[in-house]
Amino acid sequence: MSASKMNQNFQALKAAVDQLESKVAVLEDKLSAVGPGQKALASKEGAMGRALVRWDGSTLSVDTNWSFNSSGGNITATRDGTGQYTVVFENLTDGNLPYGTVVASTRDDTGVRCDSWSLKNEGTWQPNVRVLVECRNASGTLTDASFRLLYVR
Repeated sequence: MSASKMNQNFQALKAAVDQLESKVAVLEDKLSAVGPGQKALASKEGAMGRALVRWDGSTLSVDTNWSFNSSGGNITATRDGTGQYTVVFENLTDGNLPYGTVVASTRDDTGVRCDSWSLKNEGTWQPNVRVLVECRNASGTLTDASFRLLYVR
């Protein structure tokens, strides 16, 4: 093989390696943007959010140590009334993709049951995912409580 041909093959190999390294760097940036100790979802069309929403008797807050949004966006929670809450995962959807699945449960064993009853990621909420949650005591009366929420698409 001539030196010229070897040099041509080497340059082609170098270009392929450089291109691969560039792709790896992009993927590493995506993984590092998720957060320490957390992994990005394998598919760009997949999404996951989880929230621990705490009620201390007068204040509602999202536990940022436990909660997670695969888009890297914020998670907010508001109390709409006794036992009624709205949780928003910012930038968690891309267009009108299928809704996904959401599950809510109480944080503690208090006899209160929390359920999600509405999931929206379209229209004025796009690109955010909005989940409405209600918590009720054993007699069915709306009551304030801490709860956990999991959204997967």
